[in-house]
Amino acid sequence: MGFCSMLLLSNILITAWLSPAKGEVQVKPCDFPQFKYGHLYYGERVRPYFPVSIGKKYSYYCEKEFSTPSGSYWDYVLCTAHGWEPEVPCLRKCIFHYVENGKSSYWEKLYIQGQTVKVQCHNGYSLPNDQDTMTCTENGWSPPPKCIRISK
Repeated sequence: MGFCSMLLLSNILITAWLSPAKGEVQVKPCDFPQFKYGHLYYGERVRPYFPVSIGKKYSYYCEKEFSTPSGSYWDYVLCTAHGWEPEVPCLRKCIFHYVENGKSSYWEKLYIQGQTVKVQCHNGYSLPNDQDTMTCTENGWSPPPKCIRISK
């Protein structure tokens, strides 16, 4: 049995095991998860089984420029009373190595959406709005890694 088949089988077994008992009150089912930059494994095969009950979980993966919150290649989304968790299953990966007109690192360093890095600009330069940090956002670095000449 191949890895993909075993993964599907384990998903089915976990799903069956986590299913609520017959007659148990259902709080709010979860519809098929729609999230940016990621996909459920075997999404089209399991789509007919939605909506699903609380406690169900499915494995998923993120697109190339994104990562699961755990940092692994794949992870699980879990149906809860508040919807799918994690709420943002795929986070942008930002690489910091070079900043124009500033001190750059010799090594590349990986940051995940929401993380910040302190930037040292050369004398007479600054990030826009006199900032000294950049934040990894869904769309990349904000502000961009470019120190601009300070006008006096």
